[in-house]
Amino acid sequence: MGHLSDRLQEEYRDLQIKEVYATKLGGTDIEILEVSKDEQKFIAMFQSRLLKDGIFQWSLIITSANNTRTIKGLDPTDGIKLALKSSIDAMIAGMKE
Repeated sequence: MGHLSDRLQEEYRDLQIKEVYATKLGGTDIEILEVSKDEQKFIAMFQSRLLKDGIFQWSLIITSANNTRTIKGLDPTDGIKLALKSSIDAMIAGMKE
């Protein structure tokens, strides 16, 4: 699995994660996941590309029935982990509403 699915499995044991699509296009890793919790679902698309010295160019799009979040950045792995966690937490909280 890829970066996003690995992060979700580490942080959120109660999510069911289904890999829809994963590939590498040139130097860019692309991953599309269907994530569900308590009969609610969201789709996440993550892509990243190593630029240099451990800095990645990345983007994340998360869509559920109620919300869509799009973020992107230029960060080392730790920065990506923090951004993913806050976005996934917000999406899960939005699914409860």
